[in-house]
Amino acid sequence: MIEPLPRTGISTVIGLLELIDDAKGKEDIFKLAKSLQFDLEDILPVIDASELLGLAEVIDGDIKLTPTGKRLVEADVNERKLVIKQQLKKLKPFQETIAALKTKEDKRMDREFFVELFEAHLSEEDAENLVHTIIDWGRYAELIGYNLDTEEMYLDQE
Repeated sequence: MIEPLPRTGISTVIGLLELIDDAKGKEDIFKLAKSLQFDLEDILPVIDASELLGLAEVIDGDIKLTPTGKRLVEADVNERKLVIKQQLKKLKPFQETIAALKTKEDKRMDREFFVELFEAHLSEEDAENLVHTIIDWGRYAELIGYNLDTEEMYLDQE
């Protein structure tokens, strides 16, 4: 079953992890939201993404860095991209996307193919949002590329 991914950028997730690290690796979610001047509903997708990526966990209202999250915040930019890439490869939407791209000799496919693929599990809007997030997160990690002119997604060189 394919589920939507939280609608947030990787840089926002990393920013949240850095704030948690500054708070000795653990912070109360409500306190964190208040200090950022965010409503709880605005910060929840970022927290969800952090958990989904295995970078943080929520226990009793506190968000805490995982060992992988701690490694990420201590890493340089290239190492961060590698950590994110490793975590993305564990997620079903990325696994499906990578598998489909690998079926093509040039490892390229139209973006619309993936929207239609995910519409089998999600609404049209959720499928569009999922593909947008896959492109956004995948580009950050240099896992999946996207050509705006041709609207093609492609597998970056490994």
